[in-house]
Amino acid sequence: MVAEKLVKMATQLAMIVLLAKFLGPENLGSLMYCFAIASIFMFLNQLGLDTVLVKHFVEQKYNKFKLLKNAFVARFVTALFCVLSINVLGLWLVDEQTRILLFVISIYHVFLPATVLEWYFQSQGRGELSAAGHITGHIAGFIFRLACLYFGADLIWFGIAYIVESAVMFLVYVSLANKQNINVLGRISVAQIKTLLKESAPLILSGAIVLLYMKIDQIMLGKMVNNAEVGIYVAASRLSEAWYFIGLTIISAYFPRFIAIKQNKSEQEYHQAIIKVGRWLVWSAILLAVITTFISPWLISLLYGQEYTSSANVLMITIWAVPFVYLGGISTKMCVALSQSNNILWRSVSGLLMNLILNYFLIPLYGAVGAAMATLVSQVMACYFFNVILLRKNSVFLIQSSCFFRVKGTRND
Repeated sequence: MVAEKLVKMATQLAMIVLLAKFLGPENLGSLMYCFAIASIFMFLNQLGLDTVLVKHFVEQKYNKFKLLKNAFVARFVTALFCVLSINVLGLWLVDEQTRILLFVISIYHVFLPATVLEWYFQSQGRGELSAAGHITGHIAGFIFRLACLYFGADLIWFGIAYIVESAVMFLVYVSLANKQNINVLGRISVAQIKTLLKESAPLILSGAIVLLYMKIDQIMLGKMVNNAEVGIYVAASRLSEAWYFIGLTIISAYFPRFIAIKQNKSEQEYHQAIIKVGRWLVWSAILLAVITTFISPWLISLLYGQEYTSSANVLMITIWAVPFVYLGGISTKMCVALSQSNNILWRSVSGLLMNLILNYFLIPLYGAVGAAMATLVSQVMACYFFNVILLRKNSVFLIQSSCFFRVKGTRND
């Protein structure tokens, strides 16, 4: 799983630099704008089944092969609906010249149902098989885009790259399934599909909120200003978001240790373990933000060129969201440990609403910089200060605060 995420992060970061230089802000913005619209429907394509299916595969209450067939068919039907919905929405969000690009990108949804096989391999402890499809797909997409850059292809071919990536992933998972004598086609049970969807309904909602939270800034920029502003914003924000992955991966890696300490040792030792890791991460992120603030103009010029000069201001702002994203990661894990998963949903809702409101007022005034300001403020509020309002005992907020400085009452003062 970590290897897959590393490959994805590395290929996406390298490619965004190359695409930005080759396409320029306007075309890069058009591509990213269309992909943002298409990707917000991922919540509907997945149907929240990832966690539910893995749980059932492990518990073995149902025939795992019937589960696979039912989930695959349900997702395939939904994928077709996603393609239709994306293009209907595009009639309002996208100009006539860009609609063909949106249509091409939307086709990638058709191949995503094969990830039910990824979840199956994951539940069986076959991590190498679980990651194989995504890694191969990312590499295939990367190579295809390089070829497009080399031959100076039209923008539409960069849209086709999303289809290539997902289609290769689909073929790899189906091939691996055939070798394991797994068939995802055949008779289905409508009753079981209804049961699965009923169980996954809350996860569909939370998935929708998270995806909107991640993509709404790009969509509002494209709709309220222009695609060039989307390109300026994406060029900078992708650099900041690359650091999200590093810290959140470290937090996830330490989470089992935190749980073991909580179960087998004292509450004080549990808090101390979180604070130790959190303090190191947060102050590393603050140091990163300080350095990036000073070198941002030089870095943007080096990576993207003079066309993206205004991306430096966006990067100066979005990089300061990194320490708060890390605090949000700590908060998420603590809420899970405290069986307060609903708080995670409400935090995402509050962040989304704040982001929407701030974007609505700031984007017309400041463009991409306004979207960056909205992102920073909403991350600070949702990932940190939200815990003061919601959590009655405020233990999570106190632990988070202790990652900045010593706080009396955290059992680490």
